Amino acid sequence: MTSPVFRVEIQDDRPRPHKEVRILRLMNGKPKRTTTAPSHTKPVDVCASVSPESRRILDAFHLGDVATHLLRRAHFVAEELFAQEFAQESITPRQKAALVVLYQNPGISQNALADKLFMDRNTVAEMVKRMAASGLMNRRPSATDQRAYELHLAPQGAALLDRVMPRDIALERMLLERLPAEYRPLFIKCMRLIIEQPTEDEPPAPQEAVPRGMPKRGASTSAT
Repeated sequence: MTSPVFRVEIQDDRPRPHKEVRILRLMNGKPKRTTTAPSHTKPVDVCASVSPESRRILDAFHLGDVATHLLRRAHFVAEELFAQEFAQESITPRQKAALVVLYQNPGISQNALADKLFMDRNTVAEMVKRMAASGLMNRRPSATDQRAYELHLAPQGAALLDRVMPRDIALERMLLERLPAEYRPLFIKCMRLIIEQPTEDEPPAPQEAVPRGMPKRGASTSAT
């Protein structure tokens, strides 16, 4: 007498509340089908574990009013505009900024370049390696520090800047044109205030006059 043969099959891979697994048992050449019963476990309400204070915050939370979220989205808009404008040049905003720094600071060290770009030094080292390999910049051993390199703009990098910079200025202007003209200088000022956090020894920045047409601090900004 031969032993029975068991085989597990998934009859249908379409999404279902409970996947049915049918076990086919071959007996005397005739399959016998059995079906597992679906589970009806009630889902746990994890929100019940949230404290009342956090519930009040979450109930009133609107992502569209969060400064960090808006800054991130604005950054994505700027990156996308740059990518569309310079798709044929194969250059990124950070590479453009690096070439500008080299133009203004011939012979700058790699670490100093990272400081001016406000980027991680390891990241800048990789970027410099790629840009040097593509002929956009030259690396020369430093005359004062054998462990460091002097960075110089290569002819190909200068030609790239010559093609890119006039269009880049137009792109920056187009981006700021999304704001009312009287808000644009204040927008730049506000971003600088965010990134240039003063130290304890520095005096606070002087208060600037509110641009004409902009509501004063504390005034309602709702549409009438």
